[in-house]
Amino acid sequence: MGTVLCTGLKLQLGSDSGVVTIAQAATEIFGIDGDKDRVEFAVSRDGHRVVYLDAPSYRFVAMDLPTRKTRALTPPLSGEELGKWANLASSADGRWFTVSLIGNAKTILTDFDTGQAREIPNVCVVHGVTAKLLVGNQWCRHGEGGIPNQVVVVREDGSVKPLDDLQNEHVDIGLSPDGVTFSAGRNLYDVETGQRLGPLPLPQSSRAVAWLDDSRVLAEDGESYQVVSIVTGTRDEVDNERPPGLEFAKRLSSGRLPW
Repeated sequence: MGTVLCTGLKLQLGSDSGVVTIAQAATEIFGIDGDKDRVEFAVSRDGHRVVYLDAPSYRFVAMDLPTRKTRALTPPLSGEELGKWANLASSADGRWFTVSLIGNAKTILTDFDTGQAREIPNVCVVHGVTAKLLVGNQWCRHGEGGIPNQVVVVREDGSVKPLDDLQNEHVDIGLSPDGVTFSAGRNLYDVETGQRLGPLPLPQSSRAVAWLDDSRVLAEDGESYQVVSIVTGTRDEVDNERPPGLEFAKRLSSGRLPW
């Protein structure tokens, strides 16, 4: 259980830089149920850093693609730890990374620049992280602890505050790049106070797919896209072929990175 079966991650860059292949990145392991499981990888918002499971060391690591510098994000993981699903996230600036080990009911938060890391207990899915805080679920698929689907804000000092009435809601685009606003269940939340601010100003038929900046989101309605201001509620139609932010929203499934 947790044995690496396949390696080699190929990333198609959105520029003349071409293809980056990380030969040692694990892509498939034997899972907890004895079946083959794909191994998650994640890419920072700016497309410059990627997180993957390093097969030789059995650690999750982050790589800076321009320099190829790597930073270990976890200690070597046991077969039991690898055989259970992990959740990966990074800050908007690509400096802070989280690896959440679902079976162990904890998250490891690492500063890429300094290598400083700390464990955050009872957080199993991270929906956004900044230098000052992270937002995540206090519920573990295979572990115990916390309230099912309770979304909380964890600060530097270890204090934990739940987001108001946010339970059993679908988290859509999560934390804004500046770490001020959280989006879930078609509602917006103030991260500082935990209070619900109100609904996302979207047409009922559309859905939010990405934060474009601290105050604007990209919304999808069928085959059309709009840029929506969460401050004024204004909506602007955009080019359906290359709407801003769509490439970032779909990056994990496609492996394509803007450069």
